[in-house]
Amino acid sequence: MRILFAGTPNVALPALEWIFASEHELVGVLTRPAAAQGRSSELIDSPVAIFAKTHSIPIYNSIDLPETKEAIQSADLVVVIAYGKLISKEFLQMPKHGWINVHFSILPKYRGAAPVQRAIWNGEEATGISIFQLDPGMDTGPIFIQKTVSIFEMESSGECLIRLSQIVPEMLDQTLLKILNLEPPLPQSEENSSLAPKIDKSELRIDWNSSAITIKNMIRALNPTPRARTTFRENEIYILEVAVSDNKSTQPPGTIFAVNQHLYAATEELDIEIIKVQSSGKKVMSGSEWCRGVQMKKNPLENRYV
Repeated sequence: MRILFAGTPNVALPALEWIFASEHELVGVLTRPAAAQGRSSELIDSPVAIFAKTHSIPIYNSIDLPETKEAIQSADLVVVIAYGKLISKEFLQMPKHGWINVHFSILPKYRGAAPVQRAIWNGEEATGISIFQLDPGMDTGPIFIQKTVSIFEMESSGECLIRLSQIVPEMLDQTLLKILNLEPPLPQSEENSSLAPKIDKSELRIDWNSSAITIKNMIRALNPTPRARTTFRENEIYILEVAVSDNKSTQPPGTIFAVNQHLYAATEELDIEIIKVQSSGKKVMSGSEWCRGVQMKKNPLENRYV
């Protein structure tokens, strides 16, 4: 088949690499334009665009350009992984076999932009992959194939997405065979459907009055981006990894303290050990390294998060 690939981040690369190496013809990639990153605001290409440039694959940055429409019309199928935009019915009807989307949940659960992050934040023990026919709705199209995948106890959303992305090529191969054999996808049930909206900036600050497990799940969900954050001595810091301890200190929730070179924070229930932390503009450190660097004071009230 002649395939146009639509995607942007690193999680799209295993599938893109598989299509490029397969017997199918990769006619181009549709990806988001280069975006400003870092303090220098330098424009950086997406991982998909970098791969395409390296292998001399045509790149399309806007779906509305005439050349993009021509590429879509000439394709038998468009494969989408984390492209980042809804596709109108006009474009969905252009390729012979339409568009298929790789979504990182067991649909109809967690429809939306952040399925793995929301699943981990909610304490789910499993997620999965669904490959379905795109329709104008939000992840509502009929399903070709699904696979349930466990979520590890300490796994971050970034780590989970890497594992999931490596499973996609085999599932994509099976899906393309179904399409070539004209096997129809099965309609989604609306039973137990739920949404997974994009993480909003207003959700990033840790509520230290929550339970230890709730805070742990939040931090796992927001690692590596956009990162759970709090304030320490009037400076913003990011908490990247924690573990729930067996101890309950007498400190008020949000108090940070050190015990035997281990860094802890008090919550409403059990204390949590801070394993990885990052001060704004600094490198990621272990809790003990960061503790030595900020020279913890004896008075715990001076170490209070706010």
